[in-house]
Amino acid sequence: MARTVIVGGVQLERTFGDRGYNLEHGSELVRCAADRGATIIALPELFTTGYFPGTGRVDDSYFDWAEPIPGPTTDALGKLAHELTITIIAPIFEIDPLHQLFFNSAAIVGPQGLMGRYRKRHVPSTANAFEKHYFSTGDLGYPVFSTDELRFGVSICYDRHFPETYRHLALGGAELVFSVNNTGSPRSKRMWAPEIQVASSSNGIFMVQINTVGEASNYFGLTFACSPFGEVLEQLPEGQEGVLVAELDLEEIRRARRQYGSIRDTHRSDLGLQDR
Repeated sequence: MARTVIVGGVQLERTFGDRGYNLEHGSELVRCAADRGATIIALPELFTTGYFPGTGRVDDSYFDWAEPIPGPTTDALGKLAHELTITIIAPIFEIDPLHQLFFNSAAIVGPQGLMGRYRKRHVPSTANAFEKHYFSTGDLGYPVFSTDELRFGVSICYDRHFPETYRHLALGGAELVFSVNNTGSPRSKRMWAPEIQVASSSNGIFMVQINTVGEASNYFGLTFACSPFGEVLEQLPEGQEGVLVAELDLEEIRRARRQYGSIRDTHRSDLGLQDR
């Protein structure tokens, strides 16, 4: 029996630091994706705030932009998800109020409310990205979320450079991974599609790679969907806002894994998992 799902990715241009506007504008684009049939829709990394670690300076006032999960953004998106009967991946700056820890996170919100969260596992620190000053290392592993239609995971920007991210998610049962990003570097642009095509093919999973556009860092967009055979299925243009909508035939996962046995041949113990 055929299994298909229509997914969406929002390629958003934000107003730096204006959480109210960014939430409203992001919600409008989520609604556009839902109007075109998408039932699981992802927004880009830090979609309510903009990428403040990349300003080139450390500023502790940015900690005031963090919010809990659940919190105002997830409450608002929960109402939207309930209205439209969709699932939304909402990447935000999270504070854990109990421990006063901060994370680069993605909240998963469905028609019935908050389903869970992913906290960015790989936190970079470079001359232009002071993430380690703001974010703790994600402590939730690689969770896989389920809807009636499919099982999916999330990765956040720098995570995409670590192949074990996708192997853990695939072994955890994910059929699709949403990779949410803020990126504009020449290196990232060169590797933008090939890196994800390899991850999709080597794990036999679908992927939706999402980027933002605009701001001072010249984020280039090019949001796209990729099949478990490593084929780019749909892609948005460079440098402009838009909504990606792609219909995925989940039976392709079975066909891809019959042709290429990387999941079958994985030594799970190498990843700290129990061999079957």
